Amino acid sequence: MPSAIALPGFERLLEVCLIRAHPLKLEPPLDPDRRAETSVAGQPMDPQLAAVHSRAGYLWIHGELFLFPLRHERRPDLHRVNAHWRRDWAAPFGSLLVFAKDDRLAYCYATVPERADAEGVQPVVWVDVYESLYAIPVASSVDRFMAAYARYLEVAPSSTADSEDLPPPRSFPWDAADLIARDEVLVRRIQAGHFDYLFQANTRAREWVASRLGAGVRR
Repeated sequence: MPSAIALPGFERLLEVCLIRAHPLKLEPPLDPDRRAETSVAGQPMDPQLAAVHSRAGYLWIHGELFLFPLRHERRPDLHRVNAHWRRDWAAPFGSLLVFAKDDRLAYCYATVPERADAEGVQPVVWVDVYESLYAIPVASSVDRFMAAYARYLEVAPSSTADSEDLPPPRSFPWDAADLIARDEVLVRRIQAGHFDYLFQANTRAREWVASRLGAGVRR
């Protein structure tokens, strides 16, 4: 059952938000007894993402990101968002499974079903839809992504600091390379070229992955 899957990264993300008094909204699943869904818009559901949805019907972290609910009458939900995504984007990007969005801009977070491991666990990418579409690998799994984001928030400047003392605005993943690079499984997969087809066409993304993640990506 998805609810039996340990999610230390998810738990840590919630804990960091509470400790730092970072505004968030967490709602329980609309139907907690609903049988876990195995696919979304024709793509296999990631088991860790299914486990998150068994515990959170909706998660919003102010100014950072929000998790699309599994199904919802009023909000954009996982199934509708991905049905539109398949229609709007051609391969290889149309095969991504979008599960979350930046709270301020149109950047998205998605799993990569075709790169799932033997257990069905899918890596996570950050997707830029503003330019020529490209995606940057940011975690080897959904829970590792949440763990990295928790660390990113943990070292963020305090929201109570005087505005003149605050450094320039940060953004994930560009200002979280050191945290992302702690995911050794992800780095090995980048070195093996598993994600080249998603970012090689974008010079900034290619150079950032090669230099900041220390992955030695082929140019």
